[in-house]
Amino acid sequence: MVNPLTGAISDMVHERLGLVLDAAAVGMPTNHQFQALRKIALDTFGNQSFLPELEALVQQHGQDRNGQAKTAGKGVPR
Repeated sequence: MVNPLTGAISDMVHERLGLVLDAAAVGMPTNHQFQALRKIALDTFGNQSFLPELEALVQQHGQDRNGQAKTAGKGVPR
């Protein structure tokens, strides 16, 4: 199961990658060159390479708490 944050970031990357690939399709002289670029881009930013790395990063850094704990006044007396 993909973390919601990971999914949102991945969706943003894929949306922008789509725009880049659309621009490349117009600018590449041959379809063969575009297909080679497309393969590299999808291999680099696709679900098989980028998503697992992103998920690991979120697991490692995204679970830290920020701010005070909500203990409802049940803290340890000083």
